[in-house]
Amino acid sequence: MCVLVVKPDENLNPHRAKSRIVVLGNQDDRPWSKGDKYAPVLQYSSLRLLTSMAVEKRRRLQQGDAKNAFCQGTLPADETTIIKPPPGDPDAAPDEYWLLKKCLYGLARSPRHWFDLISSTLRDMGMQPSSHDPCLWIGHPSDKSD
Repeated sequence: MCVLVVKPDENLNPHRAKSRIVVLGNQDDRPWSKGDKYAPVLQYSSLRLLTSMAVEKRRRLQQGDAKNAFCQGTLPADETTIIKPPPGDPDAAPDEYWLLKKCLYGLARSPRHWFDLISSTLRDMGMQPSSHDPCLWIGHPSDKSD
């Protein structure tokens, strides 16, 4: 399936079109357990802790967003996923299928693969997850490019 969104400019006039291929994960018949699909999110108590620490130390809080986060995760070799091209693709033959190498929105395990990717990146930077909350990372990032 292809989702098309038209982004408006500051005057609410159409500015640019944005499309995204989305897999219909509800049609996936693989029996994933809840643990196979689970990706943690920051606990509210951790957010409160960080906020109170920032206020106490007079720090400014910032947040970020990973663009196309789910599309950054790589599918493992043992997780073969084949999809049909979105309807209306002029270059696709009627009997054509695509073998995915990367995650897409809609796949049941995309959140888990994204979390695994970001976790390994943060570990490589020398950080460790909190024992209380796996989304709260502790340490000082180090530059390992030397």
